[in-house]
Amino acid sequence: MKKRWIMCGILGIVSESGEVSQDIYAGLWSLQHRGKEGAGIATYDGNVYHEKRGMGTVEVVFGGEVLSGLLGKIGIGHVRYSTAGGSTLENVQPIQGLFKSVPFWIAHNGNLTNTKKLRQECVKQGYFFRTTTDTEIIASLIYFNESFGFEEALYRALSRVEGTYALVVLYKDVIYGMRDLTGNRPLVYGEGRGIKVLASESATCDVLGMKYLFDVRPGEIIVMKQGSLSGAYGDQMFCSTAEAFQKQKFCVFEYVYFLRPDSIFDGRRAQRVREEMGRNLWRESAVDADIVVPVPDSGNFAACGLAKEAGLPIEMALFRSHYVGRTFIEPLQERREKGMRIKLNVIPELVEGKRVVVVDDSIVRSTVIKRVINMLREAGAREIHTRISSPPYKYPCYYGIDTYRVENELIAKRLNGDVEAIRKEIGADSLHYLSLEGLRRSVMEVPGNKLKANNFCDACFSGNYHIPLKDGIFGKET
Repeated sequence: MKKRWIMCGILGIVSESGEVSQDIYAGLWSLQHRGKEGAGIATYDGNVYHEKRGMGTVEVVFGGEVLSGLLGKIGIGHVRYSTAGGSTLENVQPIQGLFKSVPFWIAHNGNLTNTKKLRQECVKQGYFFRTTTDTEIIASLIYFNESFGFEEALYRALSRVEGTYALVVLYKDVIYGMRDLTGNRPLVYGEGRGIKVLASESATCDVLGMKYLFDVRPGEIIVMKQGSLSGAYGDQMFCSTAEAFQKQKFCVFEYVYFLRPDSIFDGRRAQRVREEMGRNLWRESAVDADIVVPVPDSGNFAACGLAKEAGLPIEMALFRSHYVGRTFIEPLQERREKGMRIKLNVIPELVEGKRVVVVDDSIVRSTVIKRVINMLREAGAREIHTRISSPPYKYPCYYGIDTYRVENELIAKRLNGDVEAIRKEIGADSLHYLSLEGLRRSVMEVPGNKLKANNFCDACFSGNYHIPLKDGIFGKET
């Protein structure tokens, strides 16, 4: 059985008055960039649950009259993408569990690292797994703690798992939201218009017309129900607040790539952080040039910061069609290549005869940047200087992004981190990555709250994995 690692968006909403399905739909739409292969909603109307899960984007899964059947003033939702082979309906979340013969639902963003051991243990005790997700491990552990109340069962289940998670759990008329002790994945709380929301990103609060109030702390559980919010400022799960912040390892790639530019986490707006990345990138790698060209949309804000620092004009010489999905999360190489032919186009008169600085946020496999450089060459660019606003992506992520499955395709790993070799392969006249120190500095230069320079997970750049990798984590048959 192969592991299924995912990167997702999660959401939970409680309403004081009206039905929540339309708000959950809008909230999931705001998180669509975090996963497009499947979506699901589960609601509770005071008597029974209602759920709809399906393959595809939010508008595909919940088209027609679907939302009208999702009754209730409380519910959770999920968008996901999966690894190759894991994109199946049974793995679409939220997934259902049972506690004392009563259903509950879980939506999860992250990755557990001791899945093999716990799955084998639960199977021996008679649990029948209906999915291949690590999320169901949590459901199974809750199931086996039926001698306690639900909240205590949830605590005890989470005390057994290792790895990363941001969770929303729907049990009857209560939603529980929590992050793991390292706070690796984001989860925020907001309220307004008579509703309360837990979501992966603060932009969801903006879309829903409410105020983003705070980030859920590492190791904290939030309990949401009608009429009150308990646990928001003090229900630490496994350690003190001070200890939790010391252990925090927030995924720095969220700031580089995943967070919407308009989202705020730890008091830092992603757009401003990306602009600082661009500024520091130019300080590390100035070159004689005529224009700055971002790779849309991922390189837009780093390019803005770089152009301001360099005093160069920025030209939107690459047109991106927004009707083609992110190439980074396409599961097949052939689909990526075909997608690139229709996703990006160059405007030749803006680059012809020019010395171009082309800016993007990262190079993972190099599919995008090779195509961009080829198009700029064909359009007559005189020189092409590639600038990347993060360090070389040399190590696979096992904490919630699926790059472990393409480990041998990571260009920085394949070429041993040799920047000159990478430059030759992608066809640029020069290539510079932002240093890891420069990346950390870029985040910290934007005023924020608790995060310090040592509070980031940068394993994909440094190889420093803060959670030990267990047997079977590498995507082998387990």
